[in-house]
Amino acid sequence: MTAHGIPAEAGRRVTVIANPRAGSTTQELLSDIEKICRSHAGHTETLWTEYPGHATELARQHAITASGQPSAVIISIGGDGTAREVVTGLLEARDSGATLPALLVLPGGTGNSNYRHFWQDVPWQTALASALTGEGSELRAYDLATIAGTSRLVVLGASTGLFAEATAEALTIPVAGRARYQAAIDSVLTRFTPYPGRVLVDGRPVHVGDTLLVNVGGGRYRAGVYETMPFSVPDDGLLDVCVIGSGIPARAALDLMRQGGAHVSSEHVTYQRGKRVTLERTDGRPLRFEHDGEVLPGDATSLTIDVLPRVLPVLVAAQQAKAQA
Repeated sequence: MTAHGIPAEAGRRVTVIANPRAGSTTQELLSDIEKICRSHAGHTETLWTEYPGHATELARQHAITASGQPSAVIISIGGDGTAREVVTGLLEARDSGATLPALLVLPGGTGNSNYRHFWQDVPWQTALASALTGEGSELRAYDLATIAGTSRLVVLGASTGLFAEATAEALTIPVAGRARYQAAIDSVLTRFTPYPGRVLVDGRPVHVGDTLLVNVGGGRYRAGVYETMPFSVPDDGLLDVCVIGSGIPARAALDLMRQGGAHVSSEHVTYQRGKRVTLERTDGRPLRFEHDGEVLPGDATSLTIDVLPRVLPVLVAAQQAKAQA
């Protein structure tokens, strides 16, 4: 599905779901967002999350009905974890038979990789106005993924190795914004060693050996600055898989990712696409794994990720606008 953005005409309901614990979500930010929404929408309601999982509940409820009328647009304000919770609620509403509202993700977290994936470097004020007026935006049905054997959705991406270790480390660092993740990367690099791993794409081994990191998903960026998946097409029905082996130094790999995804030209990098991806650690030790900025608990040595093709209606920058960004 590709269409122009959907103008929030008179009477249409816009619901804003905001996480006050996210890295850069403030009352001032919400006031500015509400002001723009009131200029273009019939009714705007802001809901603050109060506990983990609350965004899922709110998104599900307001996708189905809100005072007798379902929302036309749901706006997620927070980090990538908040966006994942909102998406989870939307898909639960879809499973109940609801016609999903359009999702708009705005930056309010640490890395804001989802926002950059959808809108590149477009200022959020421009993105919001474009989404609500239909000028410069598109409504597209994006792919998601699910972790086999669980109910967990993957929205932006999942990783093992260096990125997963840094995600866990960031929980201990009292710094806001993208600087928090960068500080976590710097800390982990002082002690990180590649792990023995194997990666299968649609049942076929594409990598066996020491592994710096593996990234799986549809989002091009991690932490908002590392263009790990430069070839990702988020509505092609496939998962992109980037495997970086130990033959390239970690710092060099990170620097190349910040240069428009230049790491993919290295002989030590494997880039594939498929519908099912299995990640394994081959020495019997637990595999550290994260998705959408959240570390997965448990001591599993392998995980499998399956694509959910074109299930999420998202308001994004129009292709022409992206090309000019």
